[in-house]
Amino acid sequence: PCISNTDDGAVNKDGGETNESESLEIEELVEQQDINNALEGAGFGCGTIIYTIGSFLFSCLQGAEVVMLSLLGPVLKCEWALDPFPLSVLQTSTNFTMMCASGLASPLGDKFGRRPVALIGATGVILCGILCSFTKAYWQFLLLRLVMGLFMGMGAPPAVVLSGEVSPKRYRALATCGFSLAWGVGTTVNG
Repeated sequence: PCISNTDDGAVNKDGGETNESESLEIEELVEQQDINNALEGAGFGCGTIIYTIGSFLFSCLQGAEVVMLSLLGPVLKCEWALDPFPLSVLQTSTNFTMMCASGLASPLGDKFGRRPVALIGATGVILCGILCSFTKAYWQFLLLRLVMGLFMGMGAPPAVVLSGEVSPKRYRALATCGFSLAWGVGTTVNG
């Protein structure tokens, strides 16, 4: 079924006039199709490579950060004389807040754009990781790990979606699978 536009006004597939919201939806579909065609025509260009590498590095960073705490656990247990419960709280804190913040990623990405949200997430993870190395107390380390989990959960979904969105259709699976592969690379390099 075709939707035609005449000089008299927009006409829907049934022959009746369309309302303004239907006209906007049609325009958005045409615009999205133009973007997809432009991506297909451009191929795997410089922008796609930059976004894909950035997403890959962000995922490597996340994998390394999660494994790092499991390696630091025995050291922190001895240095700060931690019982098993505070140690387990410390080790699960990042994953818990990462899970909670993942729900915020889509609304924030839709409102502010995926790139700024992913960049803020990556920057926050790096800053929290650096600050964690200077902490002297359990509660400081725990607070920073909680905040780091928020940044991880907030930044990861937009990063993987962005790498897929800027890729031509034939490379989208490769770009998004690379994000998952990078987590394993980060954990392997760090472990």
